[in-house]
Amino acid sequence: MSSSSSPTRSLKDPDSMKSPDRMEKKIIPIDQKLENRLNMKDLEKLQDAFMTQGEGYDNRLSLNKAQFCEALSILLKKGSKQEYADLFDKIDVTQEGTVDWDKFASHMLLEFYEKDDRVKSTQVPQWKDLKALPSPHKEVVQRVRFLKNTNRYVAISKEGCVSMWGTDLKLQRSLKTGTDSCKARDLWVTDFVPLQNVNKIALAFTSKEIAIYDLSSKLEFNCQYKVQGLPYTPLCLDYWSNPNNVNEAILVWGDVGGYINIIFFTSANIALFERPPAPAGEKQVWQEPCLNVPISEILIGKYKNSTFTKYAGHREESKVEWVREVLYSQYLECFISCSTSTNHAVVIGWMEKHTAVNQSINVTRGAVSTKKEIQRQSEFVIVQGVNSFDYNEQLNLIATAGVNNHVCLWNPYVVSKPNGVLRGHMASVVQVQFIKSRGQLISFSKDKVLRIWDVQLQVCIQRLAGMFPKGPEVQSKLYFDDGKERSGVDRNRLFITFNYQLTALDMKVEIKDRIMSHEKPIVTALYNTVYNQVISVCQAGTIVMWMIDTGQKVKQFNSSHGTAEVTCLSQDLSETRLFTGSTDGTVKVWDFNGHCYHTLSCSGGHPADVGQILILKRQVLVVGWAKYITVFRNNNFRDFHVEPADWKGGQEHVEDILCVAFVSPNILASGAYDGEIVVWNTNSEQASRHLSQRSRKVLKSRTKSTIVIKESGPPASSIPEDQESKPPDDSSIVTKPRPKSRALSRVSEGSNDEQNEFGLAISKLLFLETRKTNSSGHCANLVSCGGNGWVRFWNTSKSQLMAEYVAHLHAGSIIMATDKKNQYLVTGDVDGVIKVWEILEYCMHHVDDTIQTPPPLKRQFHPHQDMINSIDICERNDRMLVISSSSDCSVAVWDIYGNKIGVFGQDEHWRIEQYIPGEELQNLDEENETADTKDATICLTPEKDEMKESTDIMDEQSVDYRINTWDNTVLGKDYQELRIRKRERRQPGTIPNLPYLHWERTGQAPAGPYSALQTSELLQVEPLVKPDAEKYFLDRPPSTEYLPKLPVLADTLKTAFDEKSLFPKFILDYELLRSGKGKTARGSVHHVGSGQVAGSQKTYQFSPRKNKTVTGSKLKPVAGRKNSVTAQE
Repeated sequence: MSSSSSPTRSLKDPDSMKSPDRMEKKIIPIDQKLENRLNMKDLEKLQDAFMTQGEGYDNRLSLNKAQFCEALSILLKKGSKQEYADLFDKIDVTQEGTVDWDKFASHMLLEFYEKDDRVKSTQVPQWKDLKALPSPHKEVVQRVRFLKNTNRYVAISKEGCVSMWGTDLKLQRSLKTGTDSCKARDLWVTDFVPLQNVNKIALAFTSKEIAIYDLSSKLEFNCQYKVQGLPYTPLCLDYWSNPNNVNEAILVWGDVGGYINIIFFTSANIALFERPPAPAGEKQVWQEPCLNVPISEILIGKYKNSTFTKYAGHREESKVEWVREVLYSQYLECFISCSTSTNHAVVIGWMEKHTAVNQSINVTRGAVSTKKEIQRQSEFVIVQGVNSFDYNEQLNLIATAGVNNHVCLWNPYVVSKPNGVLRGHMASVVQVQFIKSRGQLISFSKDKVLRIWDVQLQVCIQRLAGMFPKGPEVQSKLYFDDGKERSGVDRNRLFITFNYQLTALDMKVEIKDRIMSHEKPIVTALYNTVYNQVISVCQAGTIVMWMIDTGQKVKQFNSSHGTAEVTCLSQDLSETRLFTGSTDGTVKVWDFNGHCYHTLSCSGGHPADVGQILILKRQVLVVGWAKYITVFRNNNFRDFHVEPADWKGGQEHVEDILCVAFVSPNILASGAYDGEIVVWNTNSEQASRHLSQRSRKVLKSRTKSTIVIKESGPPASSIPEDQESKPPDDSSIVTKPRPKSRALSRVSEGSNDEQNEFGLAISKLLFLETRKTNSSGHCANLVSCGGNGWVRFWNTSKSQLMAEYVAHLHAGSIIMATDKKNQYLVTGDVDGVIKVWEILEYCMHHVDDTIQTPPPLKRQFHPHQDMINSIDICERNDRMLVISSSSDCSVAVWDIYGNKIGVFGQDEHWRIEQYIPGEELQNLDEENETADTKDATICLTPEKDEMKESTDIMDEQSVDYRINTWDNTVLGKDYQELRIRKRERRQPGTIPNLPYLHWERTGQAPAGPYSALQTSELLQVEPLVKPDAEKYFLDRPPSTEYLPKLPVLADTLKTAFDEKSLFPKFILDYELLRSGKGKTARGSVHHVGSGQVAGSQKTYQFSPRKNKTVTGSKLKPVAGRKNSVTAQE
């Protein structure tokens, strides 16, 4: 396409190239605007010119448009007349036709205020979701650092476990280290520091030694040196190397004795410590892995390339404080340390100015001091002491993390008073660190609250809380990596440890001069056909109406739900009422003037996240927080407060319902968190089908027409972790916590759907209304999308999953929309990418197996830098437009061909005109088919810098850089033949018009339990043949064979009979009593069963259930058994 084909200008109009009024205005970057190019001298010239005598306000000069353009052309010479005319239109908002100095100055002040607010808004860092890294550590992580040579992170815990992570936050290796001086159970690692210039790492142990390991070997973690014999246990380490001399370096540590110990290296790049030569006549032993270096030998000068000194920084006569952190500053040429004592909270040990670092300090050879000592110490008094500190060379400030909950900013040369005190933390501050590239400060407190401070303004610009792991008090370490990748991209990654847990926060890429439609992330943006406007709402509850044709703001309503967060927006069938839902469990009904008519109470006054509002003809359905559908009847909309009615179908879902969709006349579909879809009849409000082929677990059999297929989940896809869905505790059956948003549904590459909690959740359902007349046939009429980027096509009449494919690989959960003709399906992911698929001929025929091939991809573009929350499609001037809202606070308008129309809130207005794509653009789907299987589609959007250029250049570059290999490769020809065969498939047969079937005449799907059955004409019945009676009904002859007589049990019983094991003991005792002295106790056993025993003058009766007291002889009951045998007179 030629560069003259502007996406916002008609190609049919030949005068579009001639008339300047019909030309589309270029979007000028903010830095290149005329107002921003004016300096102080220019403003003084204009002020002097306007202060002359005239007819304006206060008898000053007032100019019309032509005079204004001519005057600025003479005075400024910094722009064209068109720019001056545009500036006049901006200033003359009341259209009075004149501009004076007051109007001009007011406009410039407002412009500068907006620019200042825009800069402040971009300074606030935007973070991605918190990532919990699988930690191999079992004890408290002491520190996290980045290794420049190997381009990876290293973390070491107290038990000596070393873990190394790549920049993709994948664990590369973990190992255990220690020392031989004591047992492993008695050994702790107190701190470590990387030696970047020599590719080594130094570890401090509680065994009063410092071990230096070599990181050059990829397989082994060899210990090269051990500094032993330390008088006190080292607690903190720091290392510095001279960038101008690789051999000069300093290793400094603080100990429990309050000393700051320093080792100066003069040949660090060759060897930190010189190995002693081998004795004469012996071979040098190169295999010696470790060199033990006693600190006393360094002190006496045995090692020529290293010297040692120390000074007492945190020792008093009566008290000794531990050194919490130590740092060497090359800029100040001093050592900075801190402790938790009040009088010695921060101590600076000053070296002599311009002294080379390889000069030893206080090196004693005998009793002669050969070098100068530290000349002086600066002591900062801070109440309760300091836990940590950081120093910024650019600002020359020391930030201290106070035990007294305060963060103080100190000038190193002023100890009497801090430059500023940052108040806001409610607990002791654990650690602070500067973000040097942004002029900001990070602080973290014991109550797990992270604050970002503006150092210049000394105010808190961001507070993060509630997102960190819950639990009791833990030990935390903070590390912000503000380095750059080798490609030049800033890492901007924050690590926070909680005991043995490792978490990471990635800062989002900051877009300079970005256009914001709202101040808060936008929840929904939809198109209103009655007023030709776009209505958008943000989380703060601000509702804004925009003109779709120009991008102008029409109206704005603030705080629609008070302090509650707004979660969704919808409009009624007449498109004259707006419905908003929030986290307080209410839905409000508004008109376009901002008047609230009704408040719908969805959860009985309890907080609930309203996920979607569906307005039908006679009722309003609300879902999102429970396993059932909440319904409001239209006949109840008489009062301001409306209570819900009962849904007759009750609960059919096992998990919370996230979305619903409706198609006339009476079909409703609901999608749940576990992936199950239930099809309802809105007239009876009963469930008719369950589509559970892709649900989390197989449901039990039901009496209704339920299709239950025990099938594994969809093919494993590698997707990284909220549409927000936080159901109440009483409705949640998930054991582990759910992700709060669709963005949290990402998992690392190589995982499957079952590992991802949000992998099967359905975020959006769409009915293809143009196919509802053929839904009883073999085409798909329902589309679902959600976790892991999957899109699925269903046939609700057959309860069949017809097709599924991954629309966005590694992009988490997605949302979608379709046009009225169901020709295009537009999907958007959490990264801000939108794809346009052509589904007009997709899933129109019967298939036996599920289709895995995606439909043709028409376009792919990147309108947002954050998660896309809503997509809507409208048509203006014969041009299909895609309206998308995002968490980056913007609402963008593009067409389906990937041409940018604009962003609501931008300074320049747009004009939508007819656009006809060229032949090359129409065939883009054929070129992309070769890459669909690998999800490597061609991106037609230019780079970020190119997007600032005109739309003409954008289209030209997007076409020039496309390579067409369709007709020149074997793979392309095979795909072409495959496409031809697909398009020549036989169409399904027509349905006969049977007058006795109502659903056949209307084209609607049959109702009832037999709608899913395939019926056909009955086969012709052949004449029946009677059986031959004489053949089957004959008299049987009498049988002479008889069965043998079974033997008597007494004749065949061979086992010995033992009455002692057969009868209870009390019966045997009774028999002995009855038989008398020397007589046998064997009575007639059959008399016992009748309850009487003969053989005596008295008759005794046995009653197992009665226990009567009798006189005379009394039987003693057996222990543990009821006395069921009594004697009666």
